[in-house]
Amino acid sequence: MDQARLQLLEWNEQLAACGERRKLKEKRQRRLTELKELIARQGKAVEESRILANEEQSDVETLTKASIPRAWYKLIGQLDERLEQEEKEAAEATLKLDSALTALSALESELAENQRLFAEVAGSDREYEELLEKKKNWIRLFDEPTEKELDRLTEETGALRARLKETKEAETAGSRASDRLSGAQDKLRSARSWGTYDMLGGGMISTAIKHSRIDEAREQMRQAQSSLRSFERELADLDWQSGAGDVELSGFLTFADYFFDGLLMDWVVQGRINEALEKVDSGGEEVNRQLARLAKERTRLESELATLERTYRETIEQR
Repeated sequence: MDQARLQLLEWNEQLAACGERRKLKEKRQRRLTELKELIARQGKAVEESRILANEEQSDVETLTKASIPRAWYKLIGQLDERLEQEEKEAAEATLKLDSALTALSALESELAENQRLFAEVAGSDREYEELLEKKKNWIRLFDEPTEKELDRLTEETGALRARLKETKEAETAGSRASDRLSGAQDKLRSARSWGTYDMLGGGMISTAIKHSRIDEAREQMRQAQSSLRSFERELADLDWQSGAGDVELSGFLTFADYFFDGLLMDWVVQGRINEALEKVDSGGEEVNRQLARLAKERTRLESELATLERTYRETIEQR
């Protein structure tokens, strides 16, 4: 067997051993996380027990020193009985504190031991990547068919990552648009409420507040319009119109162009406010529908990307 083949076999053995260490690392990492959470909870339990123990001890001291409670219980002939009860409660609280401290100490000792064990395998991921890189270089030199397969997987992975990036950017733009539309909804509802009050004879103050809310709503809607157009561009980048048939965007990609038509002018009647609110509501619903589709698409892409990356590594490992 030639030297190159022997080297490949050696790397395969090292990869197998490294794989076991990586599994141990994951297991120990999970335990470290659990222990830190347990220690945090136990630390709170210790503090609660310490507070209770101090309170109970204070009650005992109150009855053993000159004090109004001591004088009162002595006067009614219940001092000894009350002192015995307080001493019992203080002893129980002290025992509870000692128990909590012991449990905390045990957890901290276990954490220290697990940190030591974790350190033994902490470098396993780096070792794994280094071995994969060595095998990949070997494949480039001695295994053309596998090299072509790796190139194909690399190309597909790059395309998926680019698509995933665009999808996340679209989600961000959509979330921003949704927030702006929600702000416009709030302002319009407030304007409608004050408008109703104004129509019932609310006076100059209600009229002023109504118009203030309308101005605020107008500004929110302008911001929403800008965000919707940004969302429109991100969706266009994804080219959903020419994508799968289950993604129906007909009309929505021009949604921002007509959504505010006539709504940024003068609103002086209640019906105009209601009309604006109705359109903003429907716009928010549409944006949320598209966000749901984007979330589904992102999940699919992340799953496909994970599968491709796993296949890439397995192709190298199994060579």
